[in-house]
Amino acid sequence: MKSSTFAANATPFAPGRSTVTSGNVTVDLVNRLGFDIVTGRVDQGALLPNEAEMSLAYGVGRSAVREAVKMLAAKGLVNTRPRRGTQVNPTGDWNLLDAEVLFWLRQAPPDRRTIVELIELRLGFEPEAAALAARKGRVARIADIRRAYELMESAGPGTVDPVEADCRFHEAVLAATENRFYQPLGSLVRTALSLTAPVTNALFGHSVGDLEAHRDILVAIEAHDDALAYDRVRRLLRSLVNAVEHAEKLPASSTMTRRA
Repeated sequence: MKSSTFAANATPFAPGRSTVTSGNVTVDLVNRLGFDIVTGRVDQGALLPNEAEMSLAYGVGRSAVREAVKMLAAKGLVNTRPRRGTQVNPTGDWNLLDAEVLFWLRQAPPDRRTIVELIELRLGFEPEAAALAARKGRVARIADIRRAYELMESAGPGTVDPVEADCRFHEAVLAATENRFYQPLGSLVRTALSLTAPVTNALFGHSVGDLEAHRDILVAIEAHDDALAYDRVRRLLRSLVNAVEHAEKLPASSTMTRRA
């Protein structure tokens, strides 16, 4: 990408226009550049302008540009080489589990590949987490899952956000594994749901998560049936993948409602 094109596409700093209010110029610039890269405003493989040109495009000092580029490189978004400059990396090099990268992804239009891959990621660990919860979950932890399910039942306009209730259900399952390494994955599931739920919900025509499927998961865990709990979660997530993969067209974000 040529500098002139970059300058035209870049998101400039201006009073009232910044999407970040950290009060730190470097951090704000990281958010601007990261947003522009992850949402496709700056192409993968593009060479970024030099420090002076970027400083002008974003209205910040050169030192802020240097520090911002270093921070983006740590996230795998760019790489810098002598006499060549800074280049945007392909998505395969991005740290897609980085909290800020995931946040920027949420700002991009719905993308079939991203949605499918996030659900497939959940398929990699959530069925086993449900099985562990069924085998090892303490009474209090399993009661938390039931409360989260009941919250899903009552979710809707004017009450609890459906996706928030859904997140609490899956987080409660992870907590019930009694495994310290599973429990932190709740934040990843929460981010994945925020990206995928509006699309899958619109495809299925539900305003809240699949209550029947979640009830089946709950009942299996309460019965301490680890094989059934594993199967119920796998079936739920597999149905979401199939729906997205076979949809003729993904729904527009403005018309989306939410589902698990």
